[in-house]
Amino acid sequence: MRNSPLLPYFLIITAGVVWGGTFSLALIATADGTHPVMLTSYQVVISAIFFIGICLYSRVPLFRLQQLPIYTLLALLGIILPDLLYYFAAPHLNAGILSITVSTVPLFTYAIMWAMRFELMVLKRALGILLGMTAILLLVLPDQELSSINASYWILSVVLCAVCYAIENVYISEGINIDLDIRELLCGSNIVATIILVPTTAWMGVGVPVSWVLTPAALAISTIALSSTLAYMMFFYTIRTAGPVFASQCAYIVTISGILWGIVIFSEVHTIWVWLSVVVMMAGLALVTPATRANSKLAEQTI
Repeated sequence: MRNSPLLPYFLIITAGVVWGGTFSLALIATADGTHPVMLTSYQVVISAIFFIGICLYSRVPLFRLQQLPIYTLLALLGIILPDLLYYFAAPHLNAGILSITVSTVPLFTYAIMWAMRFELMVLKRALGILLGMTAILLLVLPDQELSSINASYWILSVVLCAVCYAIENVYISEGINIDLDIRELLCGSNIVATIILVPTTAWMGVGVPVSWVLTPAALAISTIALSSTLAYMMFFYTIRTAGPVFASQCAYIVTISGILWGIVIFSEVHTIWVWLSVVVMMAGLALVTPATRANSKLAEQTI
């Protein structure tokens, strides 16, 4: 199946469905009131152990001191800040709203690339950004759909989470040496995040007893950590084999599957405003789909 023309479709659909499921898992993880710092700390420890195993098996460097600034920036922008924002917001929103909001990452990525003059302004793609922002407004303005008072503010915090991911995407694309392996980057950044978060958790006194690891929250976080790492590997393999344009379609699957997971697991019911937001967001993502770039840096890495 490795050389099958259907493999990229299988990988992108699987990755999208897996990522979409993490929104519902986040609701389970935060349901018992465990502090977001503890949740994030537990997640990065599991991810770090996973990637250490991957790097040892693949004989890829685990951690190089000279790359510490890169690991640190990726840990802050791609793990610590967005995960904390995400877990703080999750108890106040539902899975469908979370999936729609996080899907703004491609829109912000293009906006930042244009602002930094890495991309030319194209009218079609500028319209896509406007549609994406309109989709968010359709969620924020009709407050009756949201699951708690002042939930609009939590939507904006998840939007900030998407901005962090977008900045990370731009940095990986334009600021990192092509010779760096994505497995090393993911391993090193998770190790740095672990070094930062574990002592922080202890200092804040938000740790949990050992018995917590058998709770639904811990199992949900473990599933998020492992499924997300597998989805990342499938996603980047798709970039390498099918190109970044094809891989970018994963955003559609993540959004739709995130909504469907919420309906299946939590019986979520959405108003017309949310479904209208989905349609507008899909249109925005379609317009901002990136052009193929011959020098796509991560696309050259073997996952």
